[in-house]
Amino acid sequence: MANAPQTQFVLSHLEKPTRLDRLLRDHFPQAGRQAVQQLITARKVKVNGQIVWLASWQVKQGDRIEIAETPTEKIAPPAQFDDRWIIAEEAALIAINKPAGLLSEPTRATATSNLLDLARVRFGPVILFHRLDRDTSGVVLLTRPGPINQYLDAAFKNHTIRKEYVAVVATPNQLMRAGVIDARLDTHPQRRDMMTIVARGGQRAVTRYAIVDEKAGQQFVRLWPETGRTHQLRIHLAHLGAPILGDRLYGPRPREDERLLLHACRIELPPAEDYPARAYDAPLPAEFWEK
Repeated sequence: MANAPQTQFVLSHLEKPTRLDRLLRDHFPQAGRQAVQQLITARKVKVNGQIVWLASWQVKQGDRIEIAETPTEKIAPPAQFDDRWIIAEEAALIAINKPAGLLSEPTRATATSNLLDLARVRFGPVILFHRLDRDTSGVVLLTRPGPINQYLDAAFKNHTIRKEYVAVVATPNQLMRAGVIDARLDTHPQRRDMMTIVARGGQRAVTRYAIVDEKAGQQFVRLWPETGRTHQLRIHLAHLGAPILGDRLYGPRPREDERLLLHACRIELPPAEDYPARAYDAPLPAEFWEK
């Protein structure tokens, strides 16, 4: 006998047809958009007894919704700036160790707490010079208005800034001890929140990597992106059968309390007139060693 659905309800207050993903986000306000999308594409949602796997499916008044499992809740982001995040504070530049689960900047889609707004309350007028995905932790640079921004802008455009990440992946996989992943990326045709590998078109994406440690079915991988495409490191590793642990988009569904084990551990800035070469490091969070 099949297990009863964990959640079942009939739409009784719907004024007009609505997308299935939007309805579920409203029904589970603590769940992230990605968790809702994953639930639908995993064919764990039924409408009137029929499995529906399209997020854009239109549901209407009187429809019966059955959900096999509750979508993963988002980790509640911090509500205020924590001075323990500060790696270095200089006259014109501030290096921050962003925690996982915190957006880098505000979005039009949500009023959720984010690093830039919290930092402006703490430091006054600052600029977020680059960003990390919400679920990625590690080094982020903030600047104050002035020449530092022209210096960093030129360094990013000339690809003279070196970034280093650490990820934890499962084994077995197709990774060599060290190598280069060169695979073009484009927006996923069915999922706007995902990227996909393409043979032509899209944008070229290049990642250097090296396996630096291994334990009980897991590997620690150092990553040096030579391009800066959306989700580049996550999809490049998944492409070689090594999705990052905790990746809700490109890997197996994680536990509710499991974070993405991807961390921006170091950023190196090149020398220039009035600006010496320097580097900022963020130690690995405890979760990486607890796996």
